Amino acid sequence: MVPVQGQHQAQVERTADQFRRITRLLRAGSQEDWTSLSLTRAQLRILALLRQEGPATVGQLAAHLGVTLPSITATVDRLVQQGLVIREDDPADRRRVINRLTPAGAALIERLQEGRRARLVAALQRLSEEELNRLAAALEVFEQAILQLNSTTD
Repeated sequence: MVPVQGQHQAQVERTADQFRRITRLLRAGSQEDWTSLSLTRAQLRILALLRQEGPATVGQLAAHLGVTLPSITATVDRLVQQGLVIREDDPADRRRVINRLTPAGAALIERLQEGRRARLVAALQRLSEEELNRLAAALEVFEQAILQLNSTTD
């Protein structure tokens, strides 16, 4: 017989795998959107990061994404050429250059995120009232666990 702790860990692993499958399924529906734009996954990650975190230097982007400066610089260059990112002098330090989404870049990310959200809403609408209530309660508990985890790592 599997010990209780072992059973719990096995369920944690199954749930984590299920969560990854669900996020992949949600992304899969929006993949058609971004692949038609001739953008790489790396370019999309940069756009999403700039949307979420705000303007950043290439060093900050590279550190956040875990890539080298030359590769991030080349990727940002392509985004600048496409009019999705603009480079500006950092007002606090003129020696630094920051990268910022252009209105076109922000609109593009917004459109892609809305497509994913619409897919999520459509899936949730397929649930019964009882299923939706159970899911909402479970997600509330999960959100609190993540918030607690984040507060212990800060």
